[in-house]
Amino acid sequence: MSESWTFPWEDQARGGMDMPEGLPLADQMAYTTLRNIYGAYREKRLSREHASREKRLLRRKWEQVKEAEAFERKLMDHHARLIRLVERAACACRKEPTPENAVRLCDAVDGLEPDRTVMVEVMPYGEGTVL
Repeated sequence: MSESWTFPWEDQARGGMDMPEGLPLADQMAYTTLRNIYGAYREKRLSREHASREKRLLRRKWEQVKEAEAFERKLMDHHARLIRLVERAACACRKEPTPENAVRLCDAVDGLEPDRTVMVEVMPYGEGTVL
């Protein structure tokens, strides 16, 4: 069942050792599954081909979960940054209700970074031109 790619804790799972402390949930599930695959292979309940196939499937699923976790972290970071931008812009708009602060608030709500803000010159009757 030797493959070129290994999990970071695969040697421990292969040896049937207890799970290392502090593993994230996805790693815990993969560790337990891999330990069971190696145990079944040692006990001749799985052929080498079958065990390799299960390990490949496990790796694919584990990588998908890790990618989803990374995406969720990025999404949470973006959401937290957006909330901070909106809070700052709303405070500025309340303290000094200028057209610039209103645009800053709209940009924050739209998720635009402060350095990407387009300034608008406010004309009479609400018409504006982009500067």
